[in-house]
Amino acid sequence: EDRNDFLRLSDDPRVLRWTGRRVPSGELFAHYVALDTAFAVTLDGKVIGNISLFRNSVTNVFESLEIYECAFYLFPEHQGKGFGTEALQAVLSYARSILGADAVIAGAMPDNERSIRMIEKNGGAFCFCRKRPSVPDERFYVFSL
Repeated sequence: EDRNDFLRLSDDPRVLRWTGRRVPSGELFAHYVALDTAFAVTLDGKVIGNISLFRNSVTNVFESLEIYECAFYLFPEHQGKGFGTEALQAVLSYARSILGADAVIAGAMPDNERSIRMIEKNGGAFCFCRKRPSVPDERFYVFSL
């Protein structure tokens, strides 16, 4: 029921600027629904963002550890008001208590200072950069659970 809000968020040029995403938003939504670990961030019953946990080629490298990646997006008018922090803290708690995760990683573009501050404020420690052609080096932070 929040598909249209998700697509609007995922296609918002003010959000896309920071994602480095190259997958169409419809495919991304289908992927998130299949995960069962993607959550709408709501305020007064309205979707203001989303946050998700997933396993991928980066997190699957460590076979003996349960590591998830976290992705989060908020509509710009709701950024800087603590909603991202609240969603991140909730999803980290979920990862620890429900999924039994050892750690969660989160990425941010190097010039996305607001996301980097939020990640670091919540205990994320810089761990590596992912280098890809034609995309700025994405910085990754780890949350030990």
